[in-house]
Parts: sequence; C-alpha cells; structure tokens
Amino acid sequence: MKNLDAQRLLAESGLDYFKGASTFGALSDDAIRFLLENGQVQCVEAGETIFRSGEPGSFFAVVLQGKLGYYREVEQERLLIREIHFGEEVGYVSMIGLFNRKGSVYALESSTVLKVDSNLFFQLHLDFPSDFGILMLNLSRELARTIDGINNKLTAIATGHGRE
Repeated sequence: MKNLDAQRLLAESGLDYFKGASTFGALSDDAIRFLLENGQVQCVEAGETIFRSGEPGSFFAVVLQGKLGYYREVEQERLLIREIHFGEEVGYVSMIGLFNRKGSVYALESSTVLKVDSNLFFQLHLDFPSDFGILMLNLSRELARTIDGINNKLTAIATGHGRE
C-alpha cells in the first residue's frame, strides 16, 4: 500500500474524472478537492488488504480506480460477496453503524482508493454542509442499491431461481 499525493492525482486525472464517481455525484469542486486532499489516497496492489473483519469501522473507502472485493469468512472459507468498482464505496455501513467490520476487503486488481475517516466525514459536515447533505444522499442511494442486490440474491436462493 502506497500513499499518493492527492494534488498530483487531481492534476493528472482532472476534477471531471472524480465528478464521474457515484459517491461524489453533484458535490461541489471544493468539496471533492477537500475530500481528496484531506483523506488518505492510496495505491494498492492486487491482493492487498483495505480492511479486515473484526477491525473497527473507522473509515470508508471510495474506489478511484480499479476494483475491490468484499468478502465474508465462513468456516475457513473466504466468500466473495460483492465487487466494488470506480466511484463506489465500501465500509460506510460499519463506520456509520459504529460496529466492527463484518467482512474483509481486498484489491482484486491494482487500484487507487480514497479513505474517508470519521473525523474527515465530520469536518466535511462542518465546512461544507450542503455538500455533506448531497454526500449522504449519494451514500444512501448506494446503500439502497446494495440492499436491493442482496434482496435479489435472497429471492433467487429462496425460490431456486438463478442456480446453475
């Protein structure tokens, strides 16, 4: 895991690139810069850990490039539950729910992530209240999509549809 310079990343990718991320949708330029410059931007190689089951939920991670996998460990087996792509986040549920991680996240390929800890999240609320409201809508929308996906999987399992 390697820390990256957010200002350099902004200069290389351009602000419009980050505006395309669903987590950042409709946020002001200043709020996006604030998150990138004050968060922890990291490059992770395939297989590297973002967080592990049982750890405190002190941050969420936004995929800026690449792909992550969210896993649950069951009876010595690691099961891939979902993939997290550009612009999506992982870890928000345990951070906002104030509980330890229920699963682990690993890079599925070389990726760049932004870690937003609870202190930065609170500071965004203070410094950019309108943007904070928009971010909450974006996070809620992504959470709703995740719940919908889980419901679809449960329905398929319960009815036997979708089995190979």
